[in-house]
This record gives sequence, C-alpha cells and structure tokens, in this order.
Amino acid sequence: MRGPIIDRGTLWSTRRRVAAFLSVAIMTWGASAGTQSFAQTGKIEKPEITFGVFPITNYGVVYLSIKEGFFEAEGLRVTPRMMGANPVAGIVGGDFDTGGVTWTAFLVATNRGIPLVPLSETDRGRAGQTHWMVKDDSPIRKVEDLVGKKIAVVTVGGACDMILNDLLRSKGLDYKSIGYTVMNVPDMAPTVLRAGVDAACIPDPIRSVVQEQGGLRTVADLFSGPYDYFPLVGFPVTQKFAESYPNTFAALQRALAKGLKFAHDNPEKLRAIYPTYTTIKPELANKIVLAYTPEKSDFTQLKFIADLMDRLQVLPGKTKLPDVAIAK
Repeated sequence: MRGPIIDRGTLWSTRRRVAAFLSVAIMTWGASAGTQSFAQTGKIEKPEITFGVFPITNYGVVYLSIKEGFFEAEGLRVTPRMMGANPVAGIVGGDFDTGGVTWTAFLVATNRGIPLVPLSETDRGRAGQTHWMVKDDSPIRKVEDLVGKKIAVVTVGGACDMILNDLLRSKGLDYKSIGYTVMNVPDMAPTVLRAGVDAACIPDPIRSVVQEQGGLRTVADLFSGPYDYFPLVGFPVTQKFAESYPNTFAALQRALAKGLKFAHDNPEKLRAIYPTYTTIKPELANKIVLAYTPEKSDFTQLKFIADLMDRLQVLPGKTKLPDVAIAK
C-alpha cells in the first residue's frame, strides 16, 4: 500500500529544460501517448533484456530481482547497464529495453507525444532520507530563507527543486529567484563548507555521513509532511516494445511485481544488496534511512506528480495522465 501522499508530485521544472531534454526523442517518436493491455501468456519473444540503471539505492529492486531469480523464473536474462544523462532518450532510442525514469520525465514525454508504458514503480521518498543542509554558522534557518540563494541539487527538475519550489509557491514566495546548481552528491558538503553554494539537498547515504562528520546542519527534511512517500522513479518501456513483445512485457511486469513485494517485505535484503552495486559500505547500508518500497505498483500515484507539475506550470497546458494512472 502507498503511504499518505497529499496532492504532490516529482521532477522537471522548466519548459526550456524539458524541451532540450526530449528533443531527440520527440523527433524519433511523434506518435500520441497511450496505454493498453498486452498478452500475459506465451513464448518470450525477447529473453535478453538490457535494463538501464544507476549505482544508487533506487535500483535495489532490480538487483534483488536478479539475485532472487525472479527474472530467470520468467524466462528473462536481464543485464543491468549504466544509463547516461537522458534515460528517456536511451529507452526510446533502443539503447535500453527499460530503465529508471523519473515520473515527471515520464509525464513530460507522454504529454509530448512519446508513447511510454510503465512496468513498475521502484521507490518513494521517505521522511529523514534527504535534507536541505547548510553550514553550521549559516543565517539560513528555515526553507523561506532559501529564497534567492544558490542551492546544489542532483538534477534540475528533480524532487529537491520541485518540492522546494512548491513549498515556496504555496507561501507566495519567489521560488524562481533560487539559483539551482547541478552537482554530484559527494561534492555537495565540501562545496557548502567552502561557501561555493549556500545550501545543498543531500540524500542518504551521504546525508548520514555528513551528519556524523559535523560542519553542516539540517534546515528541513525534503520528504516531510505532505511530501512523505513521494513517488520517485519508475520503469517504463516504449509502446512499440510492449506491442512487439507482449509476452516479454508481461513477464517483465510479473518479475518486477515479485521483486517489489519481496523488497517491501524484506528491507534487510535491500540493505544487503546495496554494497553489491553501489559504493555504499555494509556498515553504512545498515544505518541509512531507506526509501519506501511499495508492496505493489500504483500508477494512480502519477496524479500527484501531474498536479505538482500543473502548479509549477511545467507544461503549457494541463498535464494529461495515461489511462493506467487514472483511478477507476
């Protein structure tokens, strides 16, 4: 079951960046977005699957599903491969059969005519997992003080800037005055300490290390209040893939559904898998705040993201949801 989300969403905050991000993919796939049902039995048409990943905790479900044999049981041989900066373009261009895509990037793509079909959720943000942090002696004490400041984020259009923008918008403050700087997470704390940026949005596992080392303090919890259990990343395929390989599509869905349920029921297994594909040491993996892994995928979660995108005017008009995301 999902956590108590209240009218919120994730990722991609400016039209200009959205257009740049998807321009190549849009030229390739100009069809209208849509979702439909596909066959669930029969011979696997494409047993070899290239799965786009990053070496971060969001992808624990993929690696657990490989380790526990869920893909193999469905007749699939899954190879994880590192993605580049544009996961949507990588999937649409055929570099990957599926891979992790932020839900805002997913909605932007489908609203711009790129037909993607979701296979599975992966995880959702949880209170305590990611903090806005500043130097101990910074005058910044609350989120309102971040207006007009320079802030380090993993990506522009990510959970960090979208949530902060929405918070400040709700208070009638000028969130557009913030200068977001894209930065690798390990570089964030040192950059804040030398005053290269005023604040940084630091997720676990680095957040736990920074807090222990001292020098920085927390201004606010990213996923607190109405943003707790915030949908982060999903695994889609192109509609062409789903239509060309309906049995493979169904097998992938079944395997990922098993993996999601297994991760939900066995959080200690998630902690144990992280050191096998990330740089997180076992002792740190045992201490970090885990993201929330839902028991099963619930694509109606996309409405919260669409509503957030509309509040921040990410797209020219109202964000349209695929059929699978509309509550019946």
